[in-house]
Amino acid sequence: MNILSNKLKMKIVGVEEALRLSQAELAGWNVLSICGRMEAPLSFRGAKSTKNLHFDDVEEDCPEDGQFAARLEDIQEALAFAREIDGEPLLIHCVAGISRSTALAWIIIYDKLKDEPDAVRQSFEIVRKLRPILSPNRHVLRLGVDALAPRGARTRIKQHFYECLLELNHS
Repeated sequence: MNILSNKLKMKIVGVEEALRLSQAELAGWNVLSICGRMEAPLSFRGAKSTKNLHFDDVEEDCPEDGQFAARLEDIQEALAFAREIDGEPLLIHCVAGISRSTALAWIIIYDKLKDEPDAVRQSFEIVRKLRPILSPNRHVLRLGVDALAPRGARTRIKQHFYECLLELNHS
């Protein structure tokens, strides 16, 4: 495993876990908060900084149900926030802490490791260690690869992500 796994200070949680954190527990932490497009942003008093993203845990928009998928801009905002706090503690939450948050955590960690051999696998193992119960949102992962990978490498990198996801389905 790489050095990042020992230095990384990240938590991936569900909204109930996040809301139970006290101001003292949030002190020094930056929060990446993912709520549905139609939900009001949550307040994390005591957090060093907060970035609110609004998209639902779906693969594509379904306006008749009030469900809206992540957009490339959402992923770019999450990456910019993670780069801005560079190495500071990061708490990422969505409703259950299983799908959108684990996908974004995977993309954020991959961004830090992308120049290393086997970066997709390494970042996957870190996320799985942080949140053993995970089912990353595939749409968020695809957008993350689109945001980070050179155009000619996207298909190959997406295949590496898919291989890790297959492993989850068989465990």
